[in-house]
Amino acid sequence: MRHKITAAAACAAAALAIAGCGSGSGSGPSSGSGTSSSASAVPSELTVWRMGSSVPSEVTWMNGVIAEFHKDYPAYKNTRVKVVWVPWGNRTTDWTDALTSGKNAPDITELGNTDTPTEASLGALANISGYVNGWSAKPDLVSGMLANDTQNGNVYAVPWFGGVRGIWYRKDQFKAAGITAAPTTWAQLVADAQKLMKKFPGTYGLGAPSNYTNAIVSFIWGAGGQVATYSNGKWTADLTSPASEAGIRFYADLYLTDHVSPSKYIGQTELGNPGATSGGSNEDFALGKLDMYIDGPWASSEFPANATDKANWASFPIPSENGPSPAPAFAGGSDLAIWAASKYKTADWDLLQVMDSEANATSFANLQGFFPPFTSKLTGGAYSGSPLMSGFAKAATVTQISPLNAKNWSTADATDAIIPTMMKALDRGAPFAATVAQANTELQNVLNTGQES
Repeated sequence: MRHKITAAAACAAAALAIAGCGSGSGSGPSSGSGTSSSASAVPSELTVWRMGSSVPSEVTWMNGVIAEFHKDYPAYKNTRVKVVWVPWGNRTTDWTDALTSGKNAPDITELGNTDTPTEASLGALANISGYVNGWSAKPDLVSGMLANDTQNGNVYAVPWFGGVRGIWYRKDQFKAAGITAAPTTWAQLVADAQKLMKKFPGTYGLGAPSNYTNAIVSFIWGAGGQVATYSNGKWTADLTSPASEAGIRFYADLYLTDHVSPSKYIGQTELGNPGATSGGSNEDFALGKLDMYIDGPWASSEFPANATDKANWASFPIPSENGPSPAPAFAGGSDLAIWAASKYKTADWDLLQVMDSEANATSFANLQGFFPPFTSKLTGGAYSGSPLMSGFAKAATVTQISPLNAKNWSTADATDAIIPTMMKALDRGAPFAATVAQANTELQNVLNTGQES
């Protein structure tokens, strides 16, 4: 869940996938599939690939969706919906096998949102622009999420749910320190961290682990910078732009000059030393040793059993440099797409709409501890009344994904740890310009070639 939030979304137990396959890819309600069957025909069976394990709550939710599909679309009352649970670790192999063999493919597939651009570029996903553009729910979709599913103006998937990071704090501590509102700028964030440390001696104000790319990038974006941009088939790293350097410097200075983050977090993830699940900023916040902590709403399930002052947990979005809008947060989550070779794209879209209706997407997201992809659901309702969830919900309205969805991003981050290595070096006093420039060169090489120079 830490590197790809979707891996915790739930579901997995292998099953044999049998679905219609063909050639061509429809792009709208009237598009044919290029096979002997029309894209608008009534299928005897539709196959849906879901990622993860078939836990009871997931099966119950999916059964409810299928019943609603049959009720809302009587023409498909005799269409069997076959759900195949695909382990997250098998997904890429299974998609590749289905694409290359033309056999045992899904009609609809769930994808991790970092998977969607790659699978679309390989031709696995149908161009569903015509369907999406006519969808009544489209105007309410979080724009950053839909942008991830769009290539060269064509839409290949729709967002289903997502999760973001924000900043955890305790309401009673803010009140005791005289902090009356959540910070919306970096200057306010540091000032509040210092106030909390003064009021609660022995604590640190804000954890800044160096091995925490998904948090660091929000500060780069929050200054108006970019990690890397894609154009004409090539990635250009952008860590050395003035805006990006401002975000990097701010994060490093939380330890170096502001002294609101302890030295123990140098070389650590938010969970502790790499590979550990304790001893990091998450545990320190849970036990009251750290006043503010960056993570997502799912983090409480990983806190130690003796976590303190739970009733006062709350959150706010990561601030941008000068406010008032939050810094963009990395939105990890899942998308839904139609398989390019499916014979029944109209039926696929009808089922997909039921799965991703505002009501069903919201109920599913709540089941998982994530958020639906609809702005109206994030700015009111149940989330607005929760001190903990309201801040994360607000953060989810301002999101960004690229380049964390790049084909070679996992090599850049999980394998080569380019940004964490850069940040650790800066925290240890390495020269700023040279260190960032080296990371920038390495990042560009990896994103374009898959190999570090």
